[in-house]
Amino acid sequence: MTLGEAFTKRFMNLLCERKISLYKFAKDSCIPRSTLNNILLGNTKSPTLALVYQVADGFNMSYLEFLDDPIFNSENLDYM
Repeated sequence: MTLGEAFTKRFMNLLCERKISLYKFAKDSCIPRSTLNNILLGNTKSPTLALVYQVADGFNMSYLEFLDDPIFNSENLDYM
């Protein structure tokens, strides 16, 4: 899986685990809904570090906590 796909899955998993709607997350995090929709639709192929920081902050976690998931293990990611 690509980094973008892993990022999308992690984002969706956290929304589900915490029972947060996309609307509420957008409102609370101040991240535009269009940006979040691009994540959910898989249009975010290479998320920037700034976006990782923003999303992690929206979940009240550090970017390291966001990335500390088996989905981001190197054996699960394609780098091409």
